[in-house]
Amino acid sequence: PFVPMSFGVLAGHHRGKDFRPTRLTPTHTWAEKRGAVFVEAGAWLRAQWYPQPGERDWIESVSREVRTVRALVGVCDVSTLGKIDVQGPDAAMLLERVYCHRVDNLPVGRVRYGLMLRDDGFVLDDGTIARLADNRFLLTTTTANAAKVLQHIEHALQWRWPSLDAHVCSVSEQWAQLALAGPQSRAVLAVLARNPDEVGDTGLPMGGVRAITLAGGMRARVFRLSYSGERAYEIAVPASQGARLMNAIAEAGAEHHIAPYGTEAMGVMRIEKGHI
Repeated sequence: PFVPMSFGVLAGHHRGKDFRPTRLTPTHTWAEKRGAVFVEAGAWLRAQWYPQPGERDWIESVSREVRTVRALVGVCDVSTLGKIDVQGPDAAMLLERVYCHRVDNLPVGRVRYGLMLRDDGFVLDDGTIARLADNRFLLTTTTANAAKVLQHIEHALQWRWPSLDAHVCSVSEQWAQLALAGPQSRAVLAVLARNPDEVGDTGLPMGGVRAITLAGGMRARVFRLSYSGERAYEIAVPASQGARLMNAIAEAGAEHHIAPYGTEAMGVMRIEKGHI
């Protein structure tokens, strides 16, 4: 500036919520209509629990959601997880250098738990590594560390090993992802799938991933994963189809008394499972 001026003039209105706008999940309106209580998770608003008439406090609501998932089936929006697409002839080699375990021996169509370390050996993040093709992987990260993990991998690729032929791209906002968990989850998914055999134990074993077509022609990518101990699946569709998928799951699961559950119930079940 030619003359002194306050930082406020330069910053303008970019303060508070205007500095970091709140991000909403693809099913936010659906959850809002069902009375969800929301909590900030990173830059996102996530459903924390879904109170029902007659429940006196959050403990009753969360306990009911946990019991429903343990005994029947529940659905939770996990779209806020970071998602990173990694492609190229050296994609596996790149990932082996940023994760602390083997990646190149992961078969196509399979998913592996991934633990990423910082330079000093401490844990940076954990998530999953799915091999979609010989030279293509899809990583998931925790919600809060999505940008940090992408930055870490980009730094490794651009500065440490620029000779590697690989490319990384954030696709976090391109996909809606819903977790379907509980003993009746496969029965609900079989109703949704155009070909139920594709989601059976043979077609989609634990730790598997495959692309399927849902009833109504909706294309989806289904992961057989569980973070809370039960049989569970994560169904990914383009973000614009997220609300449509949630409605379809709610309709297909009605006879099984499906219930939405939030981040509190998820935390309770992870603690009970003994997840790290």
